[in-house]
Amino acid sequence: MNRLISWGEVRLGLRLIVKQPILSVTVILALATGICFATMGYTFREELVNGSLPYAAGDRFARIFALTREGARVDLDIERYQAIRERATSFEYVGAVAVRPFTLTHARAEVESIDGTQLTPGAMRWLDAVPLAGRAFVAEDGAPGAEPVVLIRESLWRRRYSADAALIGRAITVGGEPRIVVGVMPDSFLFPASGELWMPLEEATLRNTRGAVAGLRTFGVLRRDVAFETADAEVAQVVSPFPSSNDPDALARTLVRPFTADSDDSEIVASALVGVLVLLLLVVASNVATLVFARTWSRAPELAVRTALGANRARVVGQLFVETLLLGSVAAVIGLIAAHAALQYFRQAFADEGWPFWITLEPNPRVVFFVVLLTLLVSVVSGLLPALRVTRHNLRDSLQAGRGFAAGGFGRIGAVLLVLEIALSIALLNGAVTMARAFSSYVNEIPGLPQNRILTARLGRIRTPAERDRVVAAARALPGVVAAGAGQHLPRLYPPPRPTAIEPLGDEPVTGPRPAPGHAVGEGFLEAIGARAIAGRLLDATDFTPGAPPVAVVNEPFVAKFLGGRNPIGRRMRIDDRSSAERAWREIVGVVPDLGLSVGDPELTAGFYIPVRDETLWYLAIRTTADPLALTAALRAAVANVDTDLQLDDVRTLEEAGYEERVFLSAIAMSLTAMGGIALLLSIVGIYALLSFMVTRRTREIGIRVALGARPWQVLRSITAGAAAFLMVGGVLGTILGIIFAQARAVILISIPAPGFWMPATIFLTLAIAGLTACWLPARRALRIRPSEALAAD
Repeated sequence: MNRLISWGEVRLGLRLIVKQPILSVTVILALATGICFATMGYTFREELVNGSLPYAAGDRFARIFALTREGARVDLDIERYQAIRERATSFEYVGAVAVRPFTLTHARAEVESIDGTQLTPGAMRWLDAVPLAGRAFVAEDGAPGAEPVVLIRESLWRRRYSADAALIGRAITVGGEPRIVVGVMPDSFLFPASGELWMPLEEATLRNTRGAVAGLRTFGVLRRDVAFETADAEVAQVVSPFPSSNDPDALARTLVRPFTADSDDSEIVASALVGVLVLLLLVVASNVATLVFARTWSRAPELAVRTALGANRARVVGQLFVETLLLGSVAAVIGLIAAHAALQYFRQAFADEGWPFWITLEPNPRVVFFVVLLTLLVSVVSGLLPALRVTRHNLRDSLQAGRGFAAGGFGRIGAVLLVLEIALSIALLNGAVTMARAFSSYVNEIPGLPQNRILTARLGRIRTPAERDRVVAAARALPGVVAAGAGQHLPRLYPPPRPTAIEPLGDEPVTGPRPAPGHAVGEGFLEAIGARAIAGRLLDATDFTPGAPPVAVVNEPFVAKFLGGRNPIGRRMRIDDRSSAERAWREIVGVVPDLGLSVGDPELTAGFYIPVRDETLWYLAIRTTADPLALTAALRAAVANVDTDLQLDDVRTLEEAGYEERVFLSAIAMSLTAMGGIALLLSIVGIYALLSFMVTRRTREIGIRVALGARPWQVLRSITAGAAAFLMVGGVLGTILGIIFAQARAVILISIPAPGFWMPATIFLTLAIAGLTACWLPARRALRIRPSEALAAD
C-alpha cells in the first residue's frame, strides 16, 4: 500500500527548507518566538492559578475565606473558623495560619524584626516537616497551659546563633516573651512564606477570641474523595446559621478554593498576560501563514511539474504539509529551549522578591503537550490550508499560461492576511505599550517629594488609635526626625477612587460625583512626606480634635478637574460614600502638589487628604535630616518601648516602598513591551515579504504596461495604491482593536491611562512605511528591466 508521506518526502522537504534559507529561518524564528512566549505564559498561569503545594497532600490544601456584600475578599472570623473545624466533614484537617513580623530580642537589648508565622501545630503532619535538629510542632504545643515554644529556620540559626546545636531546649525572647527553641527547620521549609520562625497558635487563644483577627487565614486539607466544589457547598451550609446584616462590609459568602489560588490579583495578571499572548500568537500565525502562502505559490511551477509527472493532489498536499511540520518541529525545539532558559532566569532573578514558594517555573507534561498541540495546530493552519488552497487550481494550466500570484486567486487571501496582520500588530503593541507605561510609572520618582529622606514602615498589631499615636510620638522624639505621622496609604500605593462631588456656587451647574482617590491621614503625616501648601494651609492639630469641622486638603489635579482651576479655598466637597459621616460637606483648606496619590492614569491623579483620628492607619512616615535608614534600630527600640508585641514591617525609604510590587510590575512592563516589539518586527518582516513577493510576481504585468506606454509613476501609483488601501483598512481596524484592548485596563487592580491616539498612529505609520517600501523597491527593480526581458519572466 502506498503511503501518503514517505521518508523520501521528508528528505525532499529538508532539502527544500535548506534551499530557501532566508524564508525558512524567518518562519522558524517567528514560530519559535510564539511558542517560547506561549510556553512561558502557559507555565506562569498554570503555577499561579492551578499550582499545588510541594507536599504529599499538596493538591488537597484549600484556602477558606469570605466575601463581603461588596465583593471584597476577607479572612474568616473565629466563630466561623471554629464552626467549620468542628462540623465540616469534607476536611481531614482545618487549621489557621498568620504571617507577621516578630520582635526578637538578643543580648544587650538588641532588637531585631524577624518575619515569622503563627500556625496551628497540628498542621505540621501535613507539611512533610523534617527538622534539621530537634523536633517539629506536635498537637500538644497548642494545648492550654503548654510551654511556650518556637521553631527557627536554618538561616536564622546560622546567622544569629552560629548553628549551635545546644540552642535546642534553650529560651529566646520573641515579642517580649521567652520561648523554648524545640527545633530548627531547613531553609527549604517555607510554609506559608519565607519567614524565619514559627510559633504555635494556642487553641485556648482561638477559643477565647471573638470576631475577625487581622491576618489570620483559615486553611484545610480535603479528604481524598472530596472535590473543592463539594467542600465549598458544605462550608456554605455550615456557616449559614450565622447572623448577617445589611452592612456592605458584612460577610455574604464563605468560599473554599485551592490554597495556591491565594490571590485574585495573580489570576488577573495571569489572564492579562495570556490575553497578550493570544494576540501575539495570532500575529505569529498570520505572519507564518503569509510567508507559507507566498512560499507555496512561488513553487507553483514545481508543483505543476510534479502533477504532470503523475503525482495526485494528496501527495502534493502531503509534501507541503510535511515541510511546514518540519519547520514547526524545529521551531518547537528552539522555542522550548528558549522558554526554559527564560523561565529559569526569571526564577533566579526574582527568587528573593516574595514569590510564592510553590512556583518553580519548571516544565511539566501539560506544558509539553500544549507546545506539541500548538506546533501541530500552527502547522495545519499555516501549511495544510495553504496547500489545499493552492492545489485547488489546475497547476498544469497555470504553468502553461504562465499565470502568477494574483491570477492564481491568492490576491484576496493575501489581502485578508495582510489586513489581519496589520490590525493585530497595532492592537497588540498599542495595548501592550499602554499597560507597560502604566506599570513602569510605578517605578518613576514622585516629583516634589524628598523620597530618600523619608523612612516608611507598616505598623503591625496596632490595637487602638491611642497606641498608634504613642508610636508616632516615640518616632517624633528620635534625634534627627523633622516630622512623623501615620496614614492609610503611602504615595504610589494609591487608595481606591471614591465618588466625590463639589458644592456648586451661584449659577454653576450641578454635576454628579466623579471618582477621586481619597487618603485618610493622621496628624503630621503630610509634613512627614514633605508636602507643602501652595495655597491655603496643611492640616493642623485643630483638625484632629473631637468635634472639629470636617475639612480636606486637595491636590493640584483635583483643582483642575473638579473646579476648572478656580480658587478652591473655602469651597466644599463631599464624599458620596455609604457612610453618613463621610457624606458631610468638607471645607477645602489647602492645596498641595501632585504627591503621587495615584500613578498611571492621569484621570485618577486628582485626589484629596482628609484628617482622621479614630481609624486604623497602617503606614508610618518619618522625615529626617540625615540618612533615614540609620534610624531603623532606634525606631524599632522606640516602638518596642511602647509595646514589645508591636511590629514594624517593611522598614525602608519612601523611594523603596512597594519595591517588590514595582519589580514585578516592571518585569511585566518589560515583557509586554518585548512582546509588542517582537510582534511589530514580525509584522514588518511578514508585510515586507508578502508585498515584495506580490510585486515581484507582477513583473510580467509591469513589462506589458511599460511596453504599452505607461509611465513609471503611473505603474508605481497603481501598485502602491492597492497596498495603501490594505494598510489603511488594517490600520483603522487595528487602532479600534487596540483601544478596546487597552480599555480592558478596568479589570487590572492598578491605575492605567486611557489609550491615546499617538501610539496606534505611530505603529500604523511604521507599518505603512515598511509596506510601501516593500512595494516600491521591487517595483523600481522591475521598471529597470527592459520590456522584452519582463515579458519573458515568470
